[in-house]
Amino acid sequence: MSKDYYFERYAWKTPLIPHFSPPTDLEMVVVIPAYKESQLGLAVHSILACSKVACRVILLIVINAPEQSSLDALNLNQRAYEEIKQIKDTDQITIQVVNIGLPQKKAGVGLARKIGLDEAARWFKKLNHSGILVCFDGDCRCSDTYLAAIYSAYKNHNLNAGILAYEHPLDLESGIIPYELGLRYYTDGLRYSGYPSVHQTLGSCITINSDHYCKHGGMNTKKAGEDFYFLNKIVRKPGFAEINEALVYPAARISDRVPFGTGRALISYQIDKENILTNYNPLIFEEIKIFMTRLPEIIQGQSPNLPTAIQKFLNAVDFYQKLDKLLKNSRDLTSFYKQFYDWFDYFMILKMIHFSRDLVHTNLPLEAGLSHLNENYWKIAPFNTLTLQDQLIKIRALNRLGQTSL
Repeated sequence: MSKDYYFERYAWKTPLIPHFSPPTDLEMVVVIPAYKESQLGLAVHSILACSKVACRVILLIVINAPEQSSLDALNLNQRAYEEIKQIKDTDQITIQVVNIGLPQKKAGVGLARKIGLDEAARWFKKLNHSGILVCFDGDCRCSDTYLAAIYSAYKNHNLNAGILAYEHPLDLESGIIPYELGLRYYTDGLRYSGYPSVHQTLGSCITINSDHYCKHGGMNTKKAGEDFYFLNKIVRKPGFAEINEALVYPAARISDRVPFGTGRALISYQIDKENILTNYNPLIFEEIKIFMTRLPEIIQGQSPNLPTAIQKFLNAVDFYQKLDKLLKNSRDLTSFYKQFYDWFDYFMILKMIHFSRDLVHTNLPLEAGLSHLNENYWKIAPFNTLTLQDQLIKIRALNRLGQTSL
């Protein structure tokens, strides 16, 4: 998709700052959607405190609220807006902030993030060069290497898009430790299974080249989970990588601003701790591993034995009929696998996991899953005698190194 076509058909039509002229040397825009953020200033100062980066940066803050928001929410947004307006630019970073209402039907973090990213992409189109778009959130902090690591990844490694490493603050009482362990258990369980291109899906950790953003249809307008949908489009495209030289620190706090995610999970933890302390049965990942191992045989027309739940799922989604179509429409194996994983994507593998969970492998205590994955994948020693916090610290280190054993 061309940039012109994207802006004609899919972009947010109204410029956020109509009379703003971006500096000609602009190379990076960090977009922060914010709704009812009482500590937005801390997020901004976290970025301003980053070590020097060799480019011009704009920090675009999209304070937003649904049209029918409460007076309390609107007042909080206005206070945040006034606070940000008082923060001074630096030599390298210019702050642009708006406070807008969103259509009630579509209002949410997805639309707010899209509006900001579309505005930044529009600036780069106006400047006639591509640039770096970065997603951040109003309740996050970052390491001081944040801007420099992102810039270096694009300039030195031909990056088109990427995902930054993350670590929640370690709070023993909030439930964030088992919550983050669950996130890492899921992604590493899929990596262990052999499913390709597995990365964490946190909206505050995404970055993408502005041309690449337009080419692949831009951000969606989901009220929550916009990050999952967006990454599902771009994660298997050329030039995608993890940026582990910097960290994003998402907040570990209770929040009801979106229907699911960290804040909602921590609310759930306060009500019923078992909601976070159980997770997928590791046998599901073992059975997906069998499927991934035998996939080449299936593609060649053979009928290898598969676990019952996997076979029933494949039948339920008309897998073999779809496979025949893809094979007929592919000129070679490279073309086939590209089309195959466009179909058998993050959504499809999640459906497979849920199908298996509901049919055979009910959820187990998180610790049982962690122990199994460690024995077969992480191989951290010792492990089972460690506290959950120490297990998380070890797994984080492995993830940042891109290795499976430490």
